[in-house]
Amino acid sequence: MFVNEKELVEKLVLDLQERFGTQYIVRELRGGNNIADIVYTTDINRSNIVFDEYFNAYYYFNGIYNHKKVSLDEMKISDERVNRKFYHFLRELENLGYIKISGNYITSVKKIDAVTKNFIAVEAKISDWKAGLEQAVRYKQYANEVYVALSSEYVQKVDRQQFRDLNIGLMSVSAGKLKISIRAKKRPVEKLDIQYYIADRFLKQLKLSEMLE
Repeated sequence: MFVNEKELVEKLVLDLQERFGTQYIVRELRGGNNIADIVYTTDINRSNIVFDEYFNAYYYFNGIYNHKKVSLDEMKISDERVNRKFYHFLRELENLGYIKISGNYITSVKKIDAVTKNFIAVEAKISDWKAGLEQAVRYKQYANEVYVALSSEYVQKVDRQQFRDLNIGLMSVSAGKLKISIRAKKRPVEKLDIQYYIADRFLKQLKLSEMLE
């Protein structure tokens, strides 16, 4: 049906836009060493990019996020260059109204908004569901729902129990309408630093795509 995965992805994007009424779709989003074919959401809650570098997200969520007040000494990073960049980031957070820096202390004013409450990643394959499943599992570190999308004529060959055991959904792509053969259950992500950083990469790529249109 589809000549290659690129053709399948293009049809899937059109299907997702129609089914969910969303334009918040990014192709080939990199997260670490992994690249998801499609990442999308139906709702954007924050339009400004906050976490442009991962270490800012890491130190914020591991040192500030769950605390009302911390000292700057506790947040000091041994690498002086990184420490300077992180302090500049803290000043940006203060300007955005998330924290207040007074003397040697950081006080949380409000938690940073998530870009979206439902981040969905899709790995697209023509027929190789096993490879798709192996790659899709990695996206669970930042996505609330994860799917493998296959060309419809190969969907019946998958081991559905493996998908259910891993809470990975299955999408069937054809010349007609998109079919969700197995629906993934929405789950919270454990590592907020990873999710927020990847979500900001998503937002950045989304903005870039809009500029190029």
